[in-house]
Amino acid sequence: MAQNLQQLKKRIKTSQSIAQITKAMEMIAASKIRKAQTSVEKHNPYAKKIMSMTQRILLDKDLYEGIAKFVKRREGKKLVYVISPDKGLCGGLTVNLLKKLNSVVSKDDLIVSIGKKAVNYSSNYDLNVLASFNAGSAFPRYEDIYPMIDIAKKFYFSGEAASVSVVYTEFKNMLVQEAVETEIFPVKRDENFEDNSEIDYIFEPSADKVLEDLLPFYFEVEFYSALMNAYASEQAARMTAMKNAKENANDIAASLTNIYNRSRQEKITNEILDLANGQQTS
Repeated sequence: MAQNLQQLKKRIKTSQSIAQITKAMEMIAASKIRKAQTSVEKHNPYAKKIMSMTQRILLDKDLYEGIAKFVKRREGKKLVYVISPDKGLCGGLTVNLLKKLNSVVSKDDLIVSIGKKAVNYSSNYDLNVLASFNAGSAFPRYEDIYPMIDIAKKFYFSGEAASVSVVYTEFKNMLVQEAVETEIFPVKRDENFEDNSEIDYIFEPSADKVLEDLLPFYFEVEFYSALMNAYASEQAARMTAMKNAKENANDIAASLTNIYNRSRQEKITNEILDLANGQQTS
C-alpha cells in the first residue's frame, strides 16, 4: 500500500508539472496570435490597394486583349509552395496540411518547402523539391519572402512552370483553421470585385506594361498573406492543443488525488482496526 501511495504521489506531481508547462505554452501562443493580428491589420491597407489596382486592370474589357497573357492558363507542371510549422504540438494541423498537399501535387510538380514538417515530408515521399526554407518560431518578416518568391518569378515567367500556388493553413478563427490551396499565377479575375473609384485611368506606356510591373507586388502580398495565415493558424492550433492538454492533465491530477486520498484513508482505517483488534486480544 505504501508503495502504491508513493507511485500515486509521483503521478500527481507529474500531471501537475505537465499542466504548468502546457499552460505556459498556451499563453505564449496566445501572445503570438495577438502580435500576428496587429501585423495583419497594418499590412491590409497596402495589400488591398495592390489587389484593387490589379483587379481594376483585369476587369476592364477594353484592356483584356493586351493582358490576356497574364490570365490565360497554360498546360504543364505546377510550382507549389507548401508552408508548414517547424515544430509539432499543434494538434492535427500538420497532418491536415500534408493531406491537402498530397491531394493536389504529382511527382512531376515542382515543390518549395517552407517549414521542417514540409521539408521532411517532401524528402520522405521523394517529391521534386527545388528549395527548402525554415519557418522559424517568430512572426515572418516581409523581407524574408524575397528569396522564396524569386523562385516563382524565375520558373513562371520563363515558362518552366504553368502555374504557381501555395498550400497552407488558412486562419478562419481561433477554433477553425483549414488547409487550402491558393493559386496565385495565372492571375484570376475576381468578377465580384467592385471598383468604387470614379477616377478614369490613363495607362502609360500601356495597361499590359503596368500590369507586368505590378504583378511582382501582387505576388508578394498574396504570398505574404499566406505566410501570415499559416503562422496565425499554427499558434491558434497550438494554443487549443495546449489548453486541452492542460485541462486533461488537471483532470488526471484531480482524479489521482481522489484515489490517493481514498487509499490513504483506507490505510489509516485499517491501522486503527488492527490496533483495536490487538487491544481486544490482549
